Amino acid sequence: MGFLSNYYNKPGPGVAKDAPKPNRFLLFWQLLGRHFFDFIKLNLLFLIPVVVMGIIAFLVAGATNNLFLALLPFVLVSPFVGGLTFETRNYAREQHVFILHDFLKQTKENWKKFLINGVLFYIVSMLVIVSIRFYMQSQESLGPVLSVIALAVCLGILYLFLSMEFYVPVQIVTFDMPLKTMYKNGLIFAIAGLWRNLLVIVVLAALVIGMGLLLYLGLALPILLLIALLIFVLLLFSFISYLINFTIYPLVDKHMIRPAMKRQLEEKRARGELTPEEEADFVDWDSQKDNDNDDDDDDDDDDDDE
Repeated sequence: MGFLSNYYNKPGPGVAKDAPKPNRFLLFWQLLGRHFFDFIKLNLLFLIPVVVMGIIAFLVAGATNNLFLALLPFVLVSPFVGGLTFETRNYAREQHVFILHDFLKQTKENWKKFLINGVLFYIVSMLVIVSIRFYMQSQESLGPVLSVIALAVCLGILYLFLSMEFYVPVQIVTFDMPLKTMYKNGLIFAIAGLWRNLLVIVVLAALVIGMGLLLYLGLALPILLLIALLIFVLLLFSFISYLINFTIYPLVDKHMIRPAMKRQLEEKRARGELTPEEEADFVDWDSQKDNDNDDDDDDDDDDDDE
């Protein structure tokens, strides 16, 4: 995939060429069940900065009565997304993690890129939200046609931006490349992975609506409020990160990680440093590519767009 970056130094392992193809839907729940208590530990760990910034946001909201300023402290949570993403990515590709050690290590190593991404996410999100509110309130002055077109453009930008953000964090913890290259790749995947991205967005929207209903109904039924609180404290953030990474990782693996590994094998082969096992992997790349194409026909229609 020539339009993707050639910069990398931390590619993950590939899938064994003779391994049977699992049912992705069943595998999702199998891995979730297998690591259920690990997800709880990870969620509790990530919840610490969320709660701290939530308290600060509450104080800012009380002092300024401004929603945009109140949400600003949550930008400081973004560096911790590095640890969350790294561990849920590893669970998605069935690799072991050391929860506390890896979380702190990845947060420390990637905090700058995640903080920059968090600032950009905040700015773009606020601009899109303000634009949508403006065009919804300006239907009389703009006319129904122009307002609908403007709203459609805003929603299209929102889709592209959200979809890009699915891919940027996993690139940060997997590759060593400039952040602008990651955004370029994210934009490509936002288009190429259309159906995957829409699936994630729909599930996340359903999750948000479900949590909202639990909170609303919890005003009358305290047990529902308790359930919503338990989901938030024990599972919400780690589940969302796992859902995103499990869904989009196969696309990143196919078009970024495997080509990176192939280039490594080619370089080692040119230097005469390939082991017999690596030589067998190198020879089998073409057949793996054919199998991937067959799998895509069965699994996704979005690769036709690529």
